[in-house]
Amino acid sequence: MKYSKNNKPRGMIKLSSVLKILILIVVAAIIILGSMATAIVLGIFKKAPVIDPSEYRSQLSETSRIYTNDGKLIETLVSDEFSEFVPYEDIPKNLVNAIVAIEDERFFEHSGVDYKRVVGALIHDLKTRSFDQGASTITMQLAKNLYTSFSKSVVRKITDVYYSYQIEEDLTKEQILEAYLNSAGFSKGTVGVQAAAKTFFNKNVSELDLAECALLAGVTNLPEKYTPYNTQEISPEDDLGNIEVVLLPKNENSKPNSDEIIEIAKSLNELGQIDNFDLIQIQNDLMVPVKAVFNKTSQERQKLVLKKMHEQNLITNEEYENALNEKIDINIGSRKESGISSFYTDVVQKNTIKILMNSGYTKEEATSKLFNGGLKIYTPMDIDIQRTLEQVVSNPKYYYGGFTDKNGVIQPQVASVIIDQKTHEVKALVGGRNVSGGRLLNRALVPRQPGSSIKPISVYLTAFNNGATAGDVYLDSKMPEKIFGYSPRNSGNYYQGWTTIRNLLRQSSNVGAFQVARDISADKDAKANKNSTYSKVYNDEESINKMVDTLKSIGVSTIVEKKDNPTWNDMDYSPLTLGGMSYGISPFEMAGAFTTLANEGKYANPYVVSKIESNTGEVIYQVDPKEEEITTPQNAYILTDMLRDVVKRGTGRNASFAGQDIAGKTGTTNDKKDVWFVGYTPYYTCSVWIGNDKNQKLSFGSTQSAYLWKQIMRAVHEDLDKKEFEEPNGIYTKYVNGRRELFADGTKPHYTNKMGWYKDSQEKKSEDKKDDNDKNNDNEKKSSNENESKTRKKSSSKSIITDENEE
Repeated sequence: MKYSKNNKPRGMIKLSSVLKILILIVVAAIIILGSMATAIVLGIFKKAPVIDPSEYRSQLSETSRIYTNDGKLIETLVSDEFSEFVPYEDIPKNLVNAIVAIEDERFFEHSGVDYKRVVGALIHDLKTRSFDQGASTITMQLAKNLYTSFSKSVVRKITDVYYSYQIEEDLTKEQILEAYLNSAGFSKGTVGVQAAAKTFFNKNVSELDLAECALLAGVTNLPEKYTPYNTQEISPEDDLGNIEVVLLPKNENSKPNSDEIIEIAKSLNELGQIDNFDLIQIQNDLMVPVKAVFNKTSQERQKLVLKKMHEQNLITNEEYENALNEKIDINIGSRKESGISSFYTDVVQKNTIKILMNSGYTKEEATSKLFNGGLKIYTPMDIDIQRTLEQVVSNPKYYYGGFTDKNGVIQPQVASVIIDQKTHEVKALVGGRNVSGGRLLNRALVPRQPGSSIKPISVYLTAFNNGATAGDVYLDSKMPEKIFGYSPRNSGNYYQGWTTIRNLLRQSSNVGAFQVARDISADKDAKANKNSTYSKVYNDEESINKMVDTLKSIGVSTIVEKKDNPTWNDMDYSPLTLGGMSYGISPFEMAGAFTTLANEGKYANPYVVSKIESNTGEVIYQVDPKEEEITTPQNAYILTDMLRDVVKRGTGRNASFAGQDIAGKTGTTNDKKDVWFVGYTPYYTCSVWIGNDKNQKLSFGSTQSAYLWKQIMRAVHEDLDKKEFEEPNGIYTKYVNGRRELFADGTKPHYTNKMGWYKDSQEKKSEDKKDDNDKNNDNEKKSSNENESKTRKKSSSKSIITDENEE
């Protein structure tokens, strides 16, 4: 019986049809899933930021460095990572081959993705049910280092593939290797092969041998596992002279350094393993010393690298055997110049950020650029002068009556700045003694009340600019409070009677400085002023404003004006003549201000940054000091000659040493809370401040700051020829009060008619005889005296912090 299609049982389907349907479903699913996957991938590609692989150098994080005036490295500015760019041609061929052999053996054949490796990795991961083989090529790793992240995600992997093709299109293989070898991490906060070579072997990458190249090449796979060294605690049984010492920063959860650690640190210091400032940081519990121990696990990885290189015919059998048998020595490289504190470079960093912000960067961008932009920052620091300054101020014999405060900081403290007045270069700077490390108080930048050291730059410089001379005559005697409402007093109640401005400055007369300041605005030839003990026609506000203008013109930035604080400010004679200012002046600005007198009356801002280069060598900043004439060369020389007298015969005798011409001024504030000496030679200007951080009374006066100044400057000038201050043309000599005096051409001494007068007889004359000029100016004098009385009362309220105590 024949069957037809119509006779086939219902509900029955051929097996072949089922298979066809299944195939169609699978194909449809593949198409749908493929479409979805393609859409997802395309979406990832679309969202990926646009990159320009040809600008890879700008993407590399590179540590900036600070150099001395002669190009010597002072400090590497390591924030989180240490990196230093090196061009491809300086990287050893063995290191390139080692990296390619272990990381991406078909690197020179693929176009960004090694599909053979991808398949092999996929099979391995499926068999082991793990994802420990990622199949990333060097190009993909470069994309991760520069453009994506270190997160393990499908999106990141796909983006890496996308970027790797772009990189391969834009860069040569050598450029890709250059970028990768400068961006790969090598543990211990090092990025790039140059930083790794310096960190682990204390040499440039170009100097590495085959064994060292293979060791470094093995690190990048798992940096913390294959790091060349690990750290261990140092024990007294260790051979301290033959260990590699590493200083690790402490944090708030760290245990305090034990007495045993402190003793070990002292021994390391004696053996030259750490310097004095490292020891201070350990004693202050900022750092802890540990020893570097070779990591044998890294050598196992090194052997695998060498084996791969041998199998790929990148090294000979002899090279392979020699490298396997070579002993690896870890030699930890230093990232800063030893023997100096960070105070100078702290100022350099602050100034660099300001320079970058002035160029258009935000503060955040400037800070990032400073630490990660690969800048080369050149300074005018003289490393020999800096070391000398550090060594002298650290000697405890210059600070008797010392103690340690509750923060563990030794007191009293010190700050000193040395400037080349001709070039305005800051040659050396310290902001403390027996303290070190970043982010500490830099006392060189902290304003402190200057005492009488302010007199040359506020009172006398301004007075000379307004017609005063060294031969002007004043009465150095107690001033009657019934006239002034207030009377400054001289240290030790020592008064000279009628004398000249030269002698007032030499003996640091407070009374004299006060009177000279009043006369800044006075007509010294007016009869009312010539024929009375104290000038009667003057303008307080004008005199004070002129002193303030002078101080501002020579870099003093901490004056409190009435617009800043109407009730408590520095717009008065007391702060500006005796130095009892609201905040004071920093040692940095004091040294800068005195360069005006040392540099023929010209001032420019002192600088610590002379040039900044980008990581590609482009000069992005070059200092250009703008000098301004603050006073004439004649005035500057005469004031210098007067300050020479201070050192030879006055309050600054302790600063004198043979072999150099010296000028300068002491300063002591009330209760000896701050003592100063600011002085100069024909070579350098130097400020010295000594005081306690919490403003406690010192056990000594300004004779000690002058003595410390001498020790610093004598050492600095040890090998310099003797020079004298050069006298400019336009000066003549005249005798006043029996003493030879210097005058600028066209000027003459004032008030010489007052010589020999006594206060009582003068007051009687003033009462008995009134000249016509006095009568015509009664109203003016009345107004002036009323103002004067108000000023004196105000001054009296501040006198408690301004009396000079020169020794």
